[in-house]
Amino acid sequence: MSSLTAQRSEFSQVGYFRIYARPPGGTRREITIFRGTPVVVGSATTTDPFSEQTASLELPQVTMWDNLGDGDLDWCVPDADIDIVFQPMGPYTFNWRWEGFIVNFDMSVGGSESSFSVSLKGALYGLDDYLAKPAYPKQPIPYEHLIRRAFDQSRNPCRLGPLMMTFPDGWDLRVPDNNDPEYLNFLKPWGVSTGQLWTGFTSRSTGSWEPVLTGHVQSLLTVMFADGGAQWTIRNNGYRRPELYLRQKPHSSDPDILEVDLGAPGVALQVSKDYTQRANVIYGNGQDDAGVAFNGMQVTPNGDATYFKPFAYSPVSYPRQGNPSFISDVKPKEVMVQFQQGVSEDTALKIAQAQLYRFNEPGITGTLTLTTDVRLASGQPFPRLLIQAGRTIRLKGMLGIREGLLVHVTAATVDFKALSVTLTIDSKYRDELTVEEVKARTKDALTPLRSLQVGKYSNTVQDLFMPWSYKEGSGCIPLGSKEFFMEKLPNDATFPYTDFTTTFPPSNPNYAHYYIKINPTNTTDSNKNWAAEARDGTAVMSIPIRMSQAGSIKLSQIAAYWGDGTVAPVRFHVSVYASDGVAADAMPKFPIDPDDPPGAVKFLKPDSVSVNYGVGQANPFFEGAWERIKPDGTEYDNDSMLPANGSELVIGWGNYYEPAGYYPGRFSKGASRTGQLSDTTAWTWDLTSRLALTNPRLTANEEYSGMLFVQIFCDDQGTQPVYFLGRFFRQEPGTS
Repeated sequence: MSSLTAQRSEFSQVGYFRIYARPPGGTRREITIFRGTPVVVGSATTTDPFSEQTASLELPQVTMWDNLGDGDLDWCVPDADIDIVFQPMGPYTFNWRWEGFIVNFDMSVGGSESSFSVSLKGALYGLDDYLAKPAYPKQPIPYEHLIRRAFDQSRNPCRLGPLMMTFPDGWDLRVPDNNDPEYLNFLKPWGVSTGQLWTGFTSRSTGSWEPVLTGHVQSLLTVMFADGGAQWTIRNNGYRRPELYLRQKPHSSDPDILEVDLGAPGVALQVSKDYTQRANVIYGNGQDDAGVAFNGMQVTPNGDATYFKPFAYSPVSYPRQGNPSFISDVKPKEVMVQFQQGVSEDTALKIAQAQLYRFNEPGITGTLTLTTDVRLASGQPFPRLLIQAGRTIRLKGMLGIREGLLVHVTAATVDFKALSVTLTIDSKYRDELTVEEVKARTKDALTPLRSLQVGKYSNTVQDLFMPWSYKEGSGCIPLGSKEFFMEKLPNDATFPYTDFTTTFPPSNPNYAHYYIKINPTNTTDSNKNWAAEARDGTAVMSIPIRMSQAGSIKLSQIAAYWGDGTVAPVRFHVSVYASDGVAADAMPKFPIDPDDPPGAVKFLKPDSVSVNYGVGQANPFFEGAWERIKPDGTEYDNDSMLPANGSELVIGWGNYYEPAGYYPGRFSKGASRTGQLSDTTAWTWDLTSRLALTNPRLTANEEYSGMLFVQIFCDDQGTQPVYFLGRFFRQEPGTS
């Protein structure tokens, strides 16, 4: 048998390939020699990720007249498992396997000749017979658990072992602690516990009817980057055992690196360094699992211009002004990354940094064809036909690099007839999909998820009767801050404007009207921790802000400050109403005494002071506030948990589960308080019904025409007052 199937190396006869088959529900048997003739392995391809991809077998003693699945061909049926295993027979040990299953039969006959061949697909690709269906989980799920769910054989059976999760040595990213073990019952990451090693990525996206492996799982892997740019990937670790691990560039002294001498006989290399595929300024767009949208949007203080801050950039290319590292001769290359649904903004920043690390320079990509064997860095000979995707090769002499250039094998195709192997290589250690697109230049290879979205366009002006005017203070919070935004800030100022709030601090009486003040935390009366002003004969009323007749807001920003103008890292609530009669007594109220066990209501308590609030006091941070429906689908029977009837809530941020003040992170993700809120989720208002459209004079004389009203709560400031300042920026009519 060995004399018929052995493959000779340039060094010695090192072994041969054995072939095994197992029909569904049957037993495994060897078919290396079938009906007295060797089964011929035509080709075999492996890729990174997912290892085995395709292969083919030729069976010289089988024809189209044979009854497949019967007799000695009982194994020759669709979906039968096929294993191609290298059997060493020399002084060296080589662990090489190709595992897959039958997907196609090719048969032909003509004259005295006939042929019969079998096409195979890699073992992990059996998952693509299933669709990733949306499941709408209540809690965000770590990516590794979503991937494990995809490989779960009770859900998607395809004769695979359980998914193994391998963290690299020194991995120290762990699930953060939560102060309250009962906190965030349905926003706490599912399937992990405090202190457990994890990747740090979570999502509620369980799929959208795409193939499980090359659709859903691939989309998760495309954004799973660790610090430093290494990417998580999946391989078949042998015997159909999938493994999720971190693809890392090995140290140059690793003895398992394959070495190739450029220019040697049997070595053909064709590569490129394509600068059209680089990226040194990376923008982003996404929405986290709390529904907060982000895209780096910034609006100049006068409202005339909208621009976007990149999520990652090379300092030689951005920013172009006030940057001592900027080099005008270095041409920038900008790209946009559409982040996976559910990725938070702070995680997106890390992903973008990893993308920058990998794409700031284009790297070397191309094809290496070998018709001669190679050696390991240790000096041991290595048969070329056993090279698989995922290996590292040192191209000795490449580009004058003394120690040689290390490249990653993203795909390997072995031609067993020509005794050659064709390798797709990449010096940036990217996955096979990305490298193929870099080579083909068919798409932006940096975009993890690719979709075509047709925009809407409307030339309807919503506020002709009472127009939006930045000059008059539209969107300024409070209205008195229009002087700050229109006269004090230059157009390159960015949120939260600390260079200027410290110059014009709220503690200075000349600038106090720029801010909304909340006094030191009142520890016994929650009602006193709401911002208010005196108007219409009432001492505590909501804060009016000028808007317009109607419109849409594209960017909402508000921050908390101490008296010196520095940002106060506090959590807070802010909400907007159409009614001018809203005050603290119209806000959600404790339905029972929060300090009266055993039925005490849960709420977020300030860290800085101890509070003793009472039943009926207004507070935005108790469990169930703002909600009519309980998690079990029933309704609350206490209307005090909602804003009062007639308050006309337009939009709000900050509740028990997700308080504001953690931008760009989130409370539910364990982020630290920043005292900032920035949200690009669009929202609308329409005050047309309140305007006397047939009599403009009546509207002009109405004090609150075109006004909305803001309520802000904060009890996190301790013994000093806290101040708030912000903006709403309008989506310009006629744009989308």
